[in-house]
Amino acid sequence: MRIARSGRGALALCAAVIIAGCGEAQMRPMTPGAPLQNSARLAHDERRSWMLPEAGNDDLLYLSDVSTNDVEVFSYPRGHLVGTLTGFGAPRSECADREGNVWIADTVGFDVIEYPHGGDKPIVALSTPGAPRGCSVDPKTGDLAVTGGINGVILAVYRRRVHGGWNDPKKYTDASIQRAAFCGYDAHGDLFLDGADKARGGSFRLAELPRHREKLVDIAVTASIAAPGQVQWDGQNVAVGDTGVVPSVIYQFSVTGGSAMQIGSTSLGGTQSVRQFWIAGPRVIGPDFDANVDVWKYPAGGSPVKRITTVRGYGAAVSPAVSSK
Repeated sequence: MRIARSGRGALALCAAVIIAGCGEAQMRPMTPGAPLQNSARLAHDERRSWMLPEAGNDDLLYLSDVSTNDVEVFSYPRGHLVGTLTGFGAPRSECADREGNVWIADTVGFDVIEYPHGGDKPIVALSTPGAPRGCSVDPKTGDLAVTGGINGVILAVYRRRVHGGWNDPKKYTDASIQRAAFCGYDAHGDLFLDGADKARGGSFRLAELPRHREKLVDIAVTASIAAPGQVQWDGQNVAVGDTGVVPSVIYQFSVTGGSAMQIGSTSLGGTQSVRQFWIAGPRVIGPDFDANVDVWKYPAGGSPVKRITTVRGYGAAVSPAVSSK
């Protein structure tokens, strides 16, 4: 993939104001001129977010960079740099909804920040109960699930209000999962998350929050996974990454009841540790931790078909353009 760098704009990142209300999630609506509300944001440098005006016409690939703590935005699949989002503490995992809005999990800011497709000004930031690890948007309701937390919390689900805004998150614990990693909704609104069990040497765990249920259900997994990676619905199966092997692997599971049966696997050739991949139809984008970002055929895998060398990767998400829906 050849990366074309275009001229930068001079638009400033909108600032944030914390608003808290009874039953309402702590939000930071982004209001121009308001002061930034935490030390991570105060530490941002003089650069500002920018986005080419025409960027919103294309599908966009968002990539979080561990070397700059920025999020680089590329046209997809062409690979032209069209924007940069700045002002984060440590942006890591990402997720996108059907409207093209993108959520960025900031592990230093302890929040998840929403951007509109092709926009350089955030819409809102939601405070998280601890450092956010992964996120996913319910395709049925638009609710947002975020893994990570403290004091036993491994998952927080933010319910979107009918007339706008967000409710306080519902927090979940699981005796089998002490450290949550990533999560992903399937097409039916069932949520899957993975993690590790400290009590058993950090062994891999998978759980499900079925739609309309209030408790996590532990899932038995037929594959042996060394370290939990991204969880994503690939259109047919639950895809779960293993970031503890070289090269990294994505397993496909058919989940029935309390059991996940492996039906396939995808080897991400040439990688050391792909933590948060993104499946986009017949392709999967895999940022290799603090290294290149590669693209493979999915589910074939093998050798990458494209590469981005200008980003030291961690997280990825493809945001669909309005015209492509």
